[in-house]
Amino acid sequence: MTVWCTGVGNGNAGKRGAERRAFSLLETLVAVAIFTIAIAAIIEGIAASTRIQISTESESRAAMLAQNVMEEIEYAGSLRLESDNGEFGGEDSRYSWATEVLQTDQEGLYEVRVVVGWTESGADRDFRLVTYLRKSDEETTSPL
Repeated sequence: MTVWCTGVGNGNAGKRGAERRAFSLLETLVAVAIFTIAIAAIIEGIAASTRIQISTESESRAAMLAQNVMEEIEYAGSLRLESDNGEFGGEDSRYSWATEVLQTDQEGLYEVRVVVGWTESGADRDFRLVTYLRKSDEETTSPL
């Protein structure tokens, strides 16, 4: 027959249990150090994510602006061998644009380049869009 006794009779057993449940100063310092490192890594991750999001938004905006400029060239009707540049206004004033229309080896086919540039975090960035457009038959008979 086995008898189990818990916390009865020995006065030191209760004290040893209490001592085992407490954290030492060293354990507390190690836990705080691990927590601090983890929090710093999380904050850096959030900051990196924010930088990437801002960069992606800027590039998406530049792509949209480049597409708008390309459509203006396409719908203007006549393609002329020329270069042009300018700046956007309003909320897009930090962006500038440049266009170039080049003749290709094929008659009536033109290479159209649009570059939208901006400055972000002290660095110059740009988005380039290139397409090929063909003049209509009536346009190709008239001189450029």
